[in-house]
Amino acid sequence: MTIESSSAEHADLLARVELFAGLNRVTLAKLAARLVPVPLTRGADVFRQGDPGDAFYLVARGDVGVYVDTGAEAGESRVAVLRPGDPLGEMALLTNSPRSATIRAETDGELLRLDRARFLSLVRQEPDVALAIAANLSRRLQAAISGGDKGASAAARATTAPATTPPKTPPQPSETSPRRWRVPSRSAMSGLLAVVVLFSGWLATPPAGLSASGWHALVLLAAAVPVLAVDAVPEGVLALVMVGAWVLSGVARPEVALTGFSSASWVLVVSVLIVGSAIASSGVLYRLALWTVGHTRGGFPGQVIALSIAGVILGPAVPNATGRVTMIAPALRELVEALGYAPRSRAAAGLAMAALIGFGQLGAVFLTSSTTTVLVFAVLPRETRGGLNWISWAYYAAPPHVFLLVGLIGAIMWFYWPRAEEANLTGQLRSSLELQRALLGTPSRHERISLAVGAALLAGFVTQPLHGAHPAWVAVVALALLAAAGVVTAGTLREVNWSFALLFGMLGSISDVFAGTRADQWLAQMMVGAIGGLTAKPVLFVLVLTLFCLAISLVLRWQAAAPLITIALAPVATEAGISTLVVGLVALIACNGFFMPYQSTTYLALYHGTGGELFSHAQARPAAIAYGLLTLLALAASVVFWRMMGLL
Repeated sequence: MTIESSSAEHADLLARVELFAGLNRVTLAKLAARLVPVPLTRGADVFRQGDPGDAFYLVARGDVGVYVDTGAEAGESRVAVLRPGDPLGEMALLTNSPRSATIRAETDGELLRLDRARFLSLVRQEPDVALAIAANLSRRLQAAISGGDKGASAAARATTAPATTPPKTPPQPSETSPRRWRVPSRSAMSGLLAVVVLFSGWLATPPAGLSASGWHALVLLAAAVPVLAVDAVPEGVLALVMVGAWVLSGVARPEVALTGFSSASWVLVVSVLIVGSAIASSGVLYRLALWTVGHTRGGFPGQVIALSIAGVILGPAVPNATGRVTMIAPALRELVEALGYAPRSRAAAGLAMAALIGFGQLGAVFLTSSTTTVLVFAVLPRETRGGLNWISWAYYAAPPHVFLLVGLIGAIMWFYWPRAEEANLTGQLRSSLELQRALLGTPSRHERISLAVGAALLAGFVTQPLHGAHPAWVAVVALALLAAAGVVTAGTLREVNWSFALLFGMLGSISDVFAGTRADQWLAQMMVGAIGGLTAKPVLFVLVLTLFCLAISLVLRWQAAAPLITIALAPVATEAGISTLVVGLVALIACNGFFMPYQSTTYLALYHGTGGELFSHAQARPAAIAYGLLTLLALAASVVFWRMMGLL
């Protein structure tokens, strides 16, 4: 049987199965990518009574018999025959009990297998599947209660009752036994540390040259760090608590504390989050992901390289790193699903890190790759800016970024290379592309509208130099068009990660809060005093500046730290014969770390834009460490090239 005819049969079968009747075609196509065909030979056992429940099965071709051990001399007895379209094995998965019957092939045929984790995930995410299973179970129970034929009654018992004795009740501790001391959770420890930092810092005397309000702003941020680091509370809640603390403590006025929520960047992020959610729900992104899977060559390495380079190339077209990552996140999730990689597997995390590197971290390759890069360019001395244009910026920025790109791709290959079972599974699932395309059918009206509006949104970003409109208002227009067409609904708004939106708004206010308390100037003066005397040795100066930037990024976000450092060190670098462009490039690259989730809005946009499904913070840490180490090496190695270019 050819793949095409098999796919057509499977598509027709899945469309007729009562268990999946409530699923839309996109969800059904995603499910099909996870169903693994299992050939059957007459007389072979699929599983035996008492085996652990490890998967759900659907009969695709042929007949299978249900056998139970009667306990009599006759041994096994066949109580039912299942035919194409019949599900089996779901009860053992839902009740976490051993198999209550033996399933044996009566004829040659085929099953479709869905492993336990993905079946349970489907039940949690799709209420219609859970309702269909409940209805199926009710019919079996009704058949048993109504006293139908013995076979039906036995079949009902076999599929609803475990074939093992009830578990023993664990012994209860005696009333006199002493209570065991429990180790506090990470959340409790982080909360305790935050309280200690807050109270000790608040009672301490501010350092010389720093106002009380500036010191309190730093203390509040330091107290929030451990809570953010371990996700002790929802990020949106912490963001609002921080804003409230700034106002109630007198650190900032309400209008200053809320500047991040009234900025065009916040409008851009929220609009793109809604647009991305709407486009993803239409199914067009999954269709494009299937096309990408069918045309990508080179396996996991090819996927990593393609994602990384695509992000760098798209940079000048969409000059907002967070916006780029927010836009790509839903498509990336669909791509990983189409490839068949399990959520939070090594491969899924690796592709997410490749997207983060290309679309977010390398945001200073071109002058228009990010708004932060444009801001750093704007604060450079006039004589430095006069000798720069789009081409010359790319020329001077090339040495560290080429080193970083190659090194990070290698690091992703090393840390996230798929395990053998992942690679084998992917090969099986890639053969089901025809099945998924058959289930999707022709593009729907919402898909066509979403594709057109998405393309127009990208075109609006690319042509910003011509029309002059901020990307935020371009995204708002796209949002209005999707809402008018019925693609954006109240359900779409419920799917948006508002916790991240609140966190982004709070982070956007930090620079204004620090500027109002003059904490930013105090930090800048400390930096000049710490590394200003190293300008006589360019390599040492670059290394120390890089380390300082990596450290300061734990306190100040990239968008604020990079221009601040450039302003503070411009006079020092000029006097030493070092181009201030070197300072700007070092700050742009080294202040963009993501060791802690709260540091980088681009990292958070990727994590939350994918629903936290592709990778965990712990899985991202090797890539974050690699970024820090490679940043040191790349910038140190670039000193040789910058000297040849006349910057040193």
